[in-house]
Amino acid sequence: MKRFTATALIVCTLMISGCGDSDSIKETSSGDSTDSDSSSTAGQAGEKGGIVGEWEQQFSCFDKNGNYLLDADERKPAETPIGFDWFRFNADGTCLRDKDMKFEGTWSINESTSKKKVMIRGGDSLSYTIEELTETELVLGASGAFMVLKRVE
Repeated sequence: MKRFTATALIVCTLMISGCGDSDSIKETSSGDSTDSDSSSTAGQAGEKGGIVGEWEQQFSCFDKNGNYLLDADERKPAETPIGFDWFRFNADGTCLRDKDMKFEGTWSINESTSKKKVMIRGGDSLSYTIEELTETELVLGASGAFMVLKRVE
């Protein structure tokens, strides 16, 4: 019988939970979005430095001190990647995730909390906190783990 490391246990837990906080999606979502809602959200996020575009996971890491922030000393690749390895966020509010499977869905930005969250719907609902967003890097957080993604040009 194999022994699980703490990292493997966390990864398994995240995979089972969908790497997102589905309860917060239910609380903050008011049902189906209208075309005007998704176009205004996509338009805001599509500005220079926005989330619209193709992103590939470079590595994942963990919030070792439990402060829900990615600190410089935590910015080290985990042994096992977590979450999705690739995302494409389109300006029309549609998205794809997972480079091989290309799961289809929709996305929106929720700004009703202290931190912006990207919410993805399609098959299952996921919510990631946007920890950092620059022209070239997107850091998404969920359940004590972070995915560091690089914009694909």
